[in-house]
Amino acid sequence: MKKLALILALLMIVSVFAVACNSGENNGEDATTTTTKKTTTTTTRRQDPVDPDDGKDEVVVPDLISGDRFTLDGDLADWEGIKTIGVIGEAAANCKNSENKKVTFYGALTDKGLFLACDTYHDTYQGASTTWYENCNFEFFIGEGKKLQYYVFARGIGEPCSTSATELQAVMNTVKIDQGTVYHTIVEAFIATEDLPEEYNYYNTYDVGVAWKTAGEDIVGGMGVVREGADDWWVPKGSWPNDGRKAVVAPSGIYLQEDYTY
Repeated sequence: MKKLALILALLMIVSVFAVACNSGENNGEDATTTTTKKTTTTTTRRQDPVDPDDGKDEVVVPDLISGDRFTLDGDLADWEGIKTIGVIGEAAANCKNSENKKVTFYGALTDKGLFLACDTYHDTYQGASTTWYENCNFEFFIGEGKKLQYYVFARGIGEPCSTSATELQAVMNTVKIDQGTVYHTIVEAFIATEDLPEEYNYYNTYDVGVAWKTAGEDIVGGMGVVREGADDWWVPKGSWPNDGRKAVVAPSGIYLQEDYTY
């Protein structure tokens, strides 16, 4: 009995000591406080693995605008108030009439799909080549890298344009002018929601790289600089059509990546 009593007493002492130790771990000055880090599930940009939240708990997803406001008719009046990007030509000795050339790109994500447009003042017109990229063309890439390439190209003044895909609807209107350049071209394009790659939809935006080109007609002032600062791929500075510097198309317009906040 004495041995049993001693064992029970020892067990009681050990129990009290354990409780005291646990209390010290939770409440003492040297106690370690365990916190649970808040995690959220987000979709990362295919070109940029860095979380654009930048430490914020929540990203405000913009509402899609109505696609009924846009009509593919070569008239840009229905684009009023939409954010644009573009290239304005700069005078240069190695590039004829560059200062009068320019292109403005439009974009908007709507409840019907993706609308794009470009408005170009240029000196060279080509619509007879059997090679699409030698003709006047509006080219764009959606999502990651070079996988989803689309283009609209001229087939002759007054003739319907051609497109790279059946799901791409477009119009291209070119007229001769005398306003610093020889030609003025407007292109409007549309891809319906069901034909857009959902995996690249990022908080109701798409990465879309844009460019205008007529083979051999250079401009100075864009991102392309292959010929002493000039290039016939008219690309807005701060972007590139087929890599991680694509522009961002949101419901409110088209932005350089550095200018769009999620």
